[in-house]
Amino acid sequence: MNTLTEVENKIPDIINNLKHITFEKLPNEYVASLVDSKGNKIVRGYGSTTIEAINDLHSNLL
Repeated sequence: MNTLTEVENKIPDIINNLKHITFEKLPNEYVASLVDSKGNKIVRGYGSTTIEAINDLHSNLL
Protein backbone atom coordinates (compact mmCIF):
# COMPACT_ATOMS: atom_id res chain seq x y z
CA MET A 1 0.00 0.00 0.00
CA ASN A 2 1.45 3.38 -0.94
CA THR A 3 1.70 6.28 1.49
CA LEU A 4 -1.11 8.32 -0.08
CA THR A 5 -3.52 5.39 0.22
CA GLU A 6 -2.51 4.85 3.85
CA VAL A 7 -3.16 8.51 4.66
CA GLU A 8 -6.51 8.50 2.86
CA ASN A 9 -7.55 5.39 4.82
CA LYS A 10 -6.84 7.26 8.08
CA ILE A 11 -8.74 10.40 7.06
CA PRO A 12 -12.19 9.31 8.36
CA ASP A 13 -10.72 9.01 11.87
CA ILE A 14 -8.96 12.36 11.55
CA ILE A 15 -12.07 14.12 10.20
CA ASN A 16 -14.02 13.32 13.34
CA ASN A 17 -11.55 15.41 15.35
CA LEU A 18 -11.61 18.50 13.10
CA LYS A 19 -13.82 21.37 14.20
CA HIS A 20 -13.48 23.90 11.38
CA ILE A 21 -13.15 21.82 8.21
CA THR A 22 -15.96 19.93 6.54
CA PHE A 23 -15.75 17.44 3.68
CA GLU A 24 -18.18 16.56 0.93
CA LYS A 25 -18.07 13.85 -1.71
CA LEU A 26 -19.67 15.04 -4.94
CA PRO A 27 -20.14 12.74 -7.95
CA ASN A 28 -16.80 13.69 -9.55
CA GLU A 29 -14.79 15.39 -6.80
CA TYR A 30 -14.17 15.96 -3.11
CA VAL A 31 -14.70 19.33 -1.45
CA ALA A 32 -12.95 20.53 1.71
CA SER A 33 -14.43 23.67 3.30
CA LEU A 34 -13.12 25.88 6.07
CA VAL A 35 -16.04 26.88 8.29
CA ASP A 36 -16.38 29.54 10.95
CA SER A 37 -17.83 29.04 14.43
CA LYS A 38 -21.37 29.60 13.07
CA GLY A 39 -20.96 26.95 10.37
CA ASN A 40 -20.57 29.34 7.43
CA LYS A 41 -18.28 28.08 4.68
CA ILE A 42 -15.44 30.57 4.25
CA VAL A 43 -13.01 28.94 1.77
CA ARG A 44 -13.30 25.76 -0.29
CA GLY A 45 -10.83 23.44 -1.94
CA TYR A 46 -11.56 20.88 -4.65
CA GLY A 47 -9.82 17.72 -5.81
CA SER A 48 -10.18 14.20 -7.10
CA THR A 49 -9.14 12.92 -3.65
CA THR A 50 -9.61 14.22 -0.12
CA ILE A 51 -5.90 15.04 0.06
CA GLU A 52 -6.08 17.09 -3.15
CA ALA A 53 -9.09 18.98 -1.79
CA ILE A 54 -7.20 19.78 1.42
CA ASN A 55 -4.16 20.92 -0.57
CA ASP A 56 -6.35 23.12 -2.78
CA LEU A 57 -8.02 24.59 0.31
CA HIS A 58 -4.60 25.32 1.77
CA SER A 59 -3.35 26.97 -1.44
CA ASN A 60 -6.48 29.15 -1.50
CA LEU A 61 -5.53 30.45 1.95
CA LEU A 62 -2.03 31.51 0.86
